[in-house]
Amino acid sequence: MTSPKLATTTNNGRMYTHPTTGKQYPSVTTVLNVVGKGDALKHWAAKIVATYAVEQKDTWLQLDNEAAIDLLKREPMRSLDRASNRGTDVHAIAESYSRTGTLPVWADALGGYIEALQSFFTEHQPQPVMIEQTVFNDEIGYAGSFDMVCRLPAFGDALVILDYKTSKAIYPEVGAQLAAYAHATECIDDTGRDTPMPKIDRGVAVRFAADGIYEVIECDIVKGWEYFKQVRGLHRLVAKELIIGKVLTPQIDPTESATKKTALRERLAHIKTTSPAAVTALLAAWSPAMPTLKSDHQHTTHQLAEIEKLLNRIEGDHSVSFPQLTVKRPPARKTKTPVEVAKLPSETLLVDAVTVDALRERLKNTDVKTQETARAIARQAAAVQRSISLSGKPSLRRLLLIEFMIEAIEESEGTDQLIDVIIQHCRLDQPNTTIGAILGNLDLDQITKMSTALTQIREGAAAVTYNSNTNTYTYNTKEATT
Repeated sequence: MTSPKLATTTNNGRMYTHPTTGKQYPSVTTVLNVVGKGDALKHWAAKIVATYAVEQKDTWLQLDNEAAIDLLKREPMRSLDRASNRGTDVHAIAESYSRTGTLPVWADALGGYIEALQSFFTEHQPQPVMIEQTVFNDEIGYAGSFDMVCRLPAFGDALVILDYKTSKAIYPEVGAQLAAYAHATECIDDTGRDTPMPKIDRGVAVRFAADGIYEVIECDIVKGWEYFKQVRGLHRLVAKELIIGKVLTPQIDPTESATKKTALRERLAHIKTTSPAAVTALLAAWSPAMPTLKSDHQHTTHQLAEIEKLLNRIEGDHSVSFPQLTVKRPPARKTKTPVEVAKLPSETLLVDAVTVDALRERLKNTDVKTQETARAIARQAAAVQRSISLSGKPSLRRLLLIEFMIEAIEESEGTDQLIDVIIQHCRLDQPNTTIGAILGNLDLDQITKMSTALTQIREGAAAVTYNSNTNTYTYNTKEATT
């Protein structure tokens, strides 16, 4: 059976991948499912729930209201799963029986369905031509797997395409399903061989029932084909195949964006530690579509301007006075002027619990190597009675230091090498002192310098190079390395 090799289940339904071209096609049933069952499906679900409620009342009456509701509402899906599993088993047995004429030992568990299957094969004597093959139609774009192409004595020499069913009835859309298989342009057998689809004369659905009865019903594959083509057109619209692509986003100056973002973060931290009412108003006014300043999103100039406008309004409405401190931009690539960075808000400025929890969550979601390195550096700091943890009520200094540490460790793939190089570049290192001890002693001005150096590395304005002769790493601006 070739379908498991070529078909996968996706968020857009079942998709087939052509083994030669690699193109993907929706399955026949996925296409047909775009036309909902409407009220019939609603009535069926209601009946399933009502039946289960009556027959299993001793089960759900023992539960609390919420658990009982959850149990009852899920019964339609459980029923579908049971039906799907049963259908899969019957199809597998039918395939085996049509090839070998024997039944597997476990077939007895399906009772009447297998009795009906044997009766059909005994009384109608289908003569298989092709069994369980995957078909493709590149003209209108679909694929699927039929059960059998055969000749039935009742139709003489006509070539018949069969589809097995274990449902309560044979529904009209089966005619469209058979027509789609019949009008495929190519089929692929178990060995992967690609052959043209033969001309199909008739379409027949065979239903096996639990009571051991079967029925054989012919479907109109001419009208079914017209129906399927119309539904495939609707499916294209629903699947949004008419969408061309994303609209190009505005150009972003990474340096300008990072500088502006840092300034806005400072103002946001000040609001959080100054006025709870302003924080509430800010959360209510913040658009769900606007990325937060804590995210790694590259905000556009327009987005940053909108955020600044919002902060201006909140500060004015709640009389929040923010000290107008600015962080100067890193030097341009062609200048060697030392970077002068203004100090951030006070060392004693405490950060709200939401911001601390967000950073804890970020650290928790990093890879194991990064977490282990961060913990090792924190232990080094603790050994000299310098805390760089998120315990207690950390200051803004500690928060920014930990944020820098996480980013630098991630940049250097879970090691402290990049932190060490940046510390040396900023001339902050002390002889015979661990990185943890150095970080624990830094003030906001020094932390900002290190963050600027990390930003320059990320943006390509500087690079860390390795000297194999001296086994050392050095920090260089692009001008120094060219």
